[in-house]
Amino acid sequence: MTEREIRKYIDRLNNKKGQESIFTRPISETVDVGKVWREQPKQKDSVSSFSSSRFFFIKNTLGVYVGAVLDMDYDLHWYVLPKQRKKGILTKSLKETILPYLFYERKEQRITIENGRGVREKNYNNSLKVALNLGFKPINKEQTKFILKKSEFDWSVENLNEEDNLIEEDRIKILKKRINYASKILLKISDELLMSYANDKELLEVSRKVKDYTWKIEDLMWEYRKNE
Repeated sequence: MTEREIRKYIDRLNNKKGQESIFTRPISETVDVGKVWREQPKQKDSVSSFSSSRFFFIKNTLGVYVGAVLDMDYDLHWYVLPKQRKKGILTKSLKETILPYLFYERKEQRITIENGRGVREKNYNNSLKVALNLGFKPINKEQTKFILKKSEFDWSVENLNEEDNLIEEDRIKILKKRINYASKILLKISDELLMSYANDKELLEVSRKVKDYTWKIEDLMWEYRKNE
């Protein structure tokens, strides 16, 4: 994923235009974890794996998004807006929030920092400084691949504070309609399979279970309000 694309997601969040493609959840005062859909599902999509990407979006003290870290599991790709660099924002967010969050899921984190000339060399040196400050250790001679083990991470600065991100009633209504639509599409496919092969591999039952989620969302809202 390019830096230009990551910048686009940051701008989209700041402009309040990410409702259909970016879903975030605060995990500290300055970091949100998010699921980003690079493309919207389409009826003509081929049968293949199709999912979202997980990001950590970094905010400044004014609540403006200024950076992002893409979690690729085997690697991390970070980007900070040019005017917000060399302020320690990225290092602080990784050390206090993002790495602790990841280490609750995995035993180690690897990163790759590409070297080169000109701008790439400058970016390499900046990222290298961040990585070493966080405790990452090089694992190859070129110092482009690094690893940080959970057992060696400094947990004394952990600052996780996960919060719910409430959805407004109008949005809930939209989600319920989409669930209902999805169940009808599955029901339609079930009918075609049954008429063709007298067997739909239990797709009818799946359709009914999907439709149940229109009410399960209501239950979720009721349970939340009850516990407020």
